[in-house]
Amino acid sequence: MATYKEINGQKIQNVSSDPPAPFTGQVWYNSPAGALKVNAGSIVAAWSSQNNLNEGRGDLAGAGTSTAALAFGGNQDGKKAFTEVYNGTNWTEVNNLNTARYRLGGAGATNTAALAFGGVNIPGGPPYPYAITEKWNGTNWTEVNDLNTARYSGGSAGTQTSALFFGGEPSTAVESWNGTNWNTVNSLNTGRKSVAGAGDSNTAALAFGGNPNTAATEIWNGSNWTEVNDLNTARNAPGSVGTTTSALCFGGNNPAIALTESWNGTNWTETGDMGTARYVMGSAGASNTSALAFGGAPTNNVTEQFNITGGIVTIETT
Repeated sequence: MATYKEINGQKIQNVSSDPPAPFTGQVWYNSPAGALKVNAGSIVAAWSSQNNLNEGRGDLAGAGTSTAALAFGGNQDGKKAFTEVYNGTNWTEVNNLNTARYRLGGAGATNTAALAFGGVNIPGGPPYPYAITEKWNGTNWTEVNDLNTARYSGGSAGTQTSALFFGGEPSTAVESWNGTNWNTVNSLNTGRKSVAGAGDSNTAALAFGGNPNTAATEIWNGSNWTEVNDLNTARNAPGSVGTTTSALCFGGNNPAIALTESWNGTNWTETGDMGTARYVMGSAGASNTSALAFGGAPTNNVTEQFNITGGIVTIETT
């Protein structure tokens, strides 16, 4: 087998920082980072089809990552309490929510620790919003303290112990969850429903899009909302993942679109489109480089995964 030196004409270099313009295939060892790295070539952002949900539905919530996700609630032939867990390959039905509902909020960094809150009852009559909050421990859902204001179609961010719920219908209130109680905090500058959210705690969140169709984006610092740069394409009810510095917005109703935009902490940039245009889907993921989208309307059981390939990557050595 040929060595790296025989192929490239030199040994792997030990450097103090990544080279400014490495050639494709170049390998180096970054001493401060303690990492062996390679330039894997042109960066490609793309969605790929994955195995479908067992129970197709829209208006559902999600938590977790692109390889360990949770889907719960939703609406198909009425309200749903179904919960499904994703292991990176397949969806498996597990124990249901105690209260079936749709257009609910969801938060959680894993598929074993999540929070479900708000939502609405079955369609066909006057909407009845819920304040109910439930906590998932990997096996069962348990009811915990309610929202102060019952509502649905709001944006959500955070984890099971530190979450935020903002906007929605019939109220545009913002509430912060500290692991035990919900507390009402300062409202969005632009009140809206069907708003998307990203963020890893109740002190750092991003709100974007919403109904009526808007491109407005706001950032939350734990005390106040500040308007920042808009989405390139106004939309409502898109999927969303990430943090205040690394987020992804995908799909939405304008009408149904497949457009995906990546947030770098300052601006939104269009990136690879979804394979299936849809809205009111569930989503899971931690950044603008990896996401899972599942369910939605008008297609209600499709699952797609978003990944970034190429560029400078770390080589796993163990």
